[in-house]
Amino acid sequence: MKKRILIDATTVIEKKDGLSQYIISLLDHLPESAFAEFHFMVLLNKNLQRKEFWDVVRKKEFEIIETSIAPIGPRRDLDMLLFLRKFKNRFDLFHSTSNQYPLFLKNGIATVHDITFKKYLDSKWWTFNMGSRYLNLVIKRSLKNAAAVIAVSNHTKADLVKQYHVDSATGEKIKVIYEGWEHLLNNNEEPAPEASPQLTNYLFYVGTTRLHKNMKNLLKAFQIACRKLPANIKLVISGNETYLDEEDKNAIALINNSGERVIFTGFVSKTVLEYLFRHADAFIFPSLSEGFGIPVLESFYFNKPLLCSNTTSLPEIAGDAALYFDPERPENIADVMLHFYNNPKLGKELADKGVERLKLFSWKIAAAETVALYREVINQFH
Repeated sequence: MKKRILIDATTVIEKKDGLSQYIISLLDHLPESAFAEFHFMVLLNKNLQRKEFWDVVRKKEFEIIETSIAPIGPRRDLDMLLFLRKFKNRFDLFHSTSNQYPLFLKNGIATVHDITFKKYLDSKWWTFNMGSRYLNLVIKRSLKNAAAVIAVSNHTKADLVKQYHVDSATGEKIKVIYEGWEHLLNNNEEPAPEASPQLTNYLFYVGTTRLHKNMKNLLKAFQIACRKLPANIKLVISGNETYLDEEDKNAIALINNSGERVIFTGFVSKTVLEYLFRHADAFIFPSLSEGFGIPVLESFYFNKPLLCSNTTSLPEIAGDAALYFDPERPENIADVMLHFYNNPKLGKELADKGVERLKLFSWKIAAAETVALYREVINQFH
């Protein structure tokens, strides 16, 4: 009889985000041979409206379990506890695909994407540091209770070992499985609007404006660089402006005082996002902390030069295919911007290295390594 594996997709949301993409890509690239060996079940929240997700799960032999589980916080653990009590006999192995491994579950597989919250937690609705304390507890319990822990980079694994004083036995449970890029191949949306071609001569950034994404220093750096950059060079930012403060808005207003040079596009379709990547001069990634950094692979896929932070996992993923800067020093970021534009040959050199670097990563490899981990854990406990 096939062993039953329940993959947690309750954190998949309608909005495009990195965690949802991770889960959808894992499901999409599970090898066909694995379905002959295991019975795969997917746990998701009721009424999920995301065509990309449903396109994936409907083309393979997944059993779908719909429920109501909060995406994060103590309420999630209560919801998950009630679910596990009711359904624990229906599966042999539980794979938690987000950082939110159930507090009361033993011998499952946890996934840790990063522990950015240890230093950069900007959730506005958690006071007295309770958010960080709770998330810290979740990671501690997952390291203790899970049979195996997937870390998405060697940096994330090293961070876990250091921050949680992990002993050698626990350290052996942490398996590094890199993320991939093939989700970029799937594009069935309408062509980009005719208005898009007006955007030329720009550095491009895509992501949120949360604290660790370092928007403040990016704006300061561009403001500095604008003194020497040609007047037609712009900074295009795809994402929302939720976490911008008055200082950030004033910096944007000052830069745009004599012409629009900082452009926020808001959230855009996949097709428009692809357009923005393809027509950029370079992609800039100023993040202070990343567990992996999918946008690095996106930059490589679209054959764009990469200007990148020299922190956390980013040098591990980008290798020699990036022009690095210190993300905490706006002057250094500005110097790298100027160095890039002052050296025309540099762009092609970086882009070519990025194409080669991309070959080291794949969702197919990630899914195959995840299935191998399923097999290892099941053989250990069943």
